[in-house]
Amino acid sequence: MQKAIIRRIGLTSLGFITVNVLLVLIVDVFEAPLVRDNFVPGSLVIAVVLTLIEIIFYARMVIRHQNTMAMMSAKLDDITKTQNPGHILLEQEDPYYSLATAINKVQSFERDQIYRLQRQEGELSTLLEYLPVGVLLVNRHRKIKMANPAASELLGLDLQINHLLYADASSHYGLSALVEKTMQTEMNQRATLEFETGIGQKTLEVSTIYHATTSTHFQIIILLYDITEVAQLEQMQADFVSNASHELKTPITAISGFSETLLAGAKDDPATLEQFLKIIDEESKRLIDLIEDVLSISRLNGDYGGKAAIEEIELASWVQHELATIQVVANQRNIELRDEVGADMRVKTQSKALAQILKNLVGNAIKYGHEGGFVSVSAEILPVGWRLVVHDNGIGIPTEQQPRVFERFYRGDPSRTRQIASGTGLGLAIVKELVEKMNGQLFLKSQVGVGTTITMDFK
Repeated sequence: MQKAIIRRIGLTSLGFITVNVLLVLIVDVFEAPLVRDNFVPGSLVIAVVLTLIEIIFYARMVIRHQNTMAMMSAKLDDITKTQNPGHILLEQEDPYYSLATAINKVQSFERDQIYRLQRQEGELSTLLEYLPVGVLLVNRHRKIKMANPAASELLGLDLQINHLLYADASSHYGLSALVEKTMQTEMNQRATLEFETGIGQKTLEVSTIYHATTSTHFQIIILLYDITEVAQLEQMQADFVSNASHELKTPITAISGFSETLLAGAKDDPATLEQFLKIIDEESKRLIDLIEDVLSISRLNGDYGGKAAIEEIELASWVQHELATIQVVANQRNIELRDEVGADMRVKTQSKALAQILKNLVGNAIKYGHEGGFVSVSAEILPVGWRLVVHDNGIGIPTEQQPRVFERFYRGDPSRTRQIASGTGLGLAIVKELVEKMNGQLFLKSQVGVGTTITMDFK
């Protein structure tokens, strides 16, 4: 542009000079000497003045074009630096108007794209931050490029981005082997792995995804799903089926065996007949108790608590009545039942469910109590709700067994070779589920050789 303007100035100046020279020659040939002497200097002056005016005009044009080009260059430079300069505003007659408009459109488009990408990045970051699934991104150099908080929590590690090799972050052989296999085979992998963390053992389902970014570059996406509770639930279900089968088999086998013995001729001996019939009767009652407890568990899995009617009861007399129904069992082991509930204490509760809770807890305390011991029942009003406490001075529960005593069929001795008392193994499980159905909380405190205290808070 500048060269064209300079060339135009030169051609125009040359034209002015040529015209003046021709005029001088014409005047010199046809005009008188006086005219010639006055015309020639004037023509030269006019030619010089016109040339200077044109030079000034085109010089201003060059400066204006240079300023416009500098402004556009600076704007493009700011755009490449992801800055957001103002639009270039030119008159429509300006030769750079179309170019400036195009640059403005490019800037607006890029600004919209950057805003959209920033918004998507923010949404993705928020999603990853609160996603309960652990996510790690490992590049081809085996360095961790990205990790969300869930991954750090599940692995129990402080994951440093861009500085830490995944093998150094987790010394778990199974995880390292899974990632290496994914890199070598370029195929997605999945496995269930056990991890030891600072808060205990976790069961994680690990998925590794091979993602090729280019023909020579790739990255591995590691997804960590915490299935600890699912694995525990599956194990509890398997244990429930196994234990239920065992518990059902034991009385049925006894009933069947003694019945066959009686039919084979043992019934002819009165003493043997009476002994075997007592055993059959005891095992039948045990079988009935087991079936009733299993049915109770089944009902509790429905909406038992939500359908039960709530009524107001006078707690002291109510507890006294319920304890009287199991006093005979306590007398057999010389265990004292104490009603320590304050007089005139009234509460609103589901009395039928509460009766089942109390009988299970007191009955369990009697079974595992010492001869000549005691079981007490007390209560108190709380700022919000009320509290029921069952305490005994029985054998107590070892600390390592306390987290599992409310599991179905759990007795603390899987081999069942050292059972202190017989039972279905479902009593405490029923208590726990009933308390939860009644929107209550259950607390256990026990010491071997001292006794056990079970506290229930109801709202």
